[in-house]
Amino acid sequence: MKQTGAQVILICALVFLFLIMPVDVIDVRDESGSRIFCASGDTRYLSRNSIYGVTVSEAWAIHSGVITIVRVSSTPSVLDYYGIESYRVDADGTASGAPKDLHYNEVRMKVTARGEQLLVIGNWKLEMSKNFEEGTVLIIKPRRMIRIIACVL
Repeated sequence: MKQTGAQVILICALVFLFLIMPVDVIDVRDESGSRIFCASGDTRYLSRNSIYGVTVSEAWAIHSGVITIVRVSSTPSVLDYYGIESYRVDADGTASGAPKDLHYNEVRMKVTARGEQLLVIGNWKLEMSKNFEEGTVLIIKPRRMIRIIACVL
């Protein structure tokens, strides 16, 4: 199929528009500012609650440079700890609910020896204790940037 000059220009314009569209990414760096990880997609943070000793899963929404915890899944005790007043409990005892007003411009996490900290962004997984020494502080920042440079800068 032969393409006309107008079709080529249209395709180039669409590609250009796609590349300059803003996208929300999670940028993970160490305390020196060195990038460790950068990705875009559905985001979850899984960890072990230090008070109750149970697994917690947080679903995060990333929008306009802000992290919002939109759903927490764990035991009823943990959801009470988060201040979640309304939640459902499944037959297996797992409770899930939406916290109110948990918004962050930045999250700092210290890697623990337990090995139960996992950040999942889209298809990417960052197992913190397998990749960093205990006590390492990771700085997690949401960024809204144009797609072509989102994880370059």
